[in-house]
Amino acid sequence: MTEKIKADQFDFSDIAAASKHKFLLDVGEEVSIPLLVVNGREPGKTLVTFAGVHGDEMEGVQAIQDVFAALEADKMRGSLIAVPVANPPAFLAVQRTSPIDSLNLARTFPGKKDGSVTERIAHYLGELIIPQADFFLDLHSASASLMPRMVGYDAAETEAGRISKDAAFKMGMPVVWGHPEIGPGRTLSAAMERGIPWLYVESPSGSGVSSDELPHYVNALLNLLGYLQIIERETPSEKPELHLLGEGDVDRTQAVNTTGFFVHRAKLLEHVEAGQLLAEVRDMFGAVLEEIRADREGFVAVLRSEPIVAAGDPVCLVVDGSRVSE
Repeated sequence: MTEKIKADQFDFSDIAAASKHKFLLDVGEEVSIPLLVVNGREPGKTLVTFAGVHGDEMEGVQAIQDVFAALEADKMRGSLIAVPVANPPAFLAVQRTSPIDSLNLARTFPGKKDGSVTERIAHYLGELIIPQADFFLDLHSASASLMPRMVGYDAAETEAGRISKDAAFKMGMPVVWGHPEIGPGRTLSAAMERGIPWLYVESPSGSGVSSDELPHYVNALLNLLGYLQIIERETPSEKPELHLLGEGDVDRTQAVNTTGFFVHRAKLLEHVEAGQLLAEVRDMFGAVLEEIRADREGFVAVLRSEPIVAAGDPVCLVVDGSRVSE
């Protein structure tokens, strides 16, 4: 049974131990946020996790649903608080931003209680739900750009950053990416402002649920529940293959100046030298209109996947990194 409650009237302290619940939090304008809560029999850590912050990123949505269905509250220590679809208007439209107010939820925190729909969603997610966390996890996936299967962590020199990095290296992901700084407006910055350790997950998918990627989302969520000792689960033995470090804002990647057909000349995660050719923009006859070259030495961490670009579109990002075995 699903309980519908006004978001400003919801109280987590009313939820009993050893129980599972489904709620709809009404934020106004006929928009409600789905909320899943599993309280263990014994006290312990609380993991808060979101998916669907961008409405065209789907693997995290199903992973949360599947993990929630499988969890046994009477065998847990602590709690899982999960929002499988953080941005319902964008999710129903299968697009990155809200069709109602055109805002990007991942750039809208802390939001406004009396603002537009996306601003109100950000307000309640940031003021009501994220503060419940001992650890926060945001599940994303790529859409217009290729990104590796990876987990991102807080590389700030703080206690929360130390915990975040330790957890990241125990998630079983092939790539870990540390960010010394996080821009404003994000779920992650909302967690960071409260001293809450965080991780996020990305994969080379989006706009649908990839059968190849979904198991990695499920495992990441279960592995983090195990890391926090909320469930009994052994830490994965697999070490990351690659450790990236630096800016992770895909809105601030190298951009093209020309409209045309985008052709890769380098591969995702390839190590490149400054000035190396990464891609080109061609016209419909195959003539090269523009070359995109690496602005620095490093690893190609983001590479546009959609073949048609317009002037100003972000297309690639090169960051520092090293092979973990090196």
